[in-house]
Amino acid sequence: MLFSVGIFGWLAWAVVRTGGLPWDVPILEFWHHHATPALDKAAVFLTIVGNTWPMVGLGALVWLGLLWRRQWRAAGVWFAAVGGSMLLTQIIKPLVARPRPALWASIRPEHTLSFPSGHAMDTAAIATALVLLCWGGRARGWAWLLPLFSLAVGWARVYLGVHNPSDVLAGWAAAVAWVVLVHLVARGIRRT
Repeated sequence: MLFSVGIFGWLAWAVVRTGGLPWDVPILEFWHHHATPALDKAAVFLTIVGNTWPMVGLGALVWLGLLWRRQWRAAGVWFAAVGGSMLLTQIIKPLVARPRPALWASIRPEHTLSFPSGHAMDTAAIATALVLLCWGGRARGWAWLLPLFSLAVGWARVYLGVHNPSDVLAGWAAAVAWVVLVHLVARGIRRT
């Protein structure tokens, strides 16, 4: 968790202080120069599936499933971890107020603030919370697919040119840190 907090803090400091990191533009340009129609379709699909409302829907389904199974504690932790991370995204964006990259006209443009990536943060929060929820259970094998999905969604945001790589990395780091913090606090409360 501290590693994730450190990464997020360093990225936020660099973005606020200097406007970005030196590797943001070269990575964006690399993917733009290697664009293909197949990659365009994959990136747009991942962006649509990894958007806020599908992730809110998935999060709500898991939460309702936990309530239906009468796993009250797990449902509360899930709600605080995933819902808190999604709320945190909306708090951080106006504080940093980083504009979107504008190196080329994206095939799927965005007009909101850029740091951190909401797509990266939402998918990473759900992935981390699901892995922790399934830890030691029968479903842990397939739960590891969601982190791969989160990585793919982050790539799509950079590929489309609507996020700097540092936005995506910051979203992943903030989400992991928040979800792990919620789980540690819940574990500490349970012990007392």
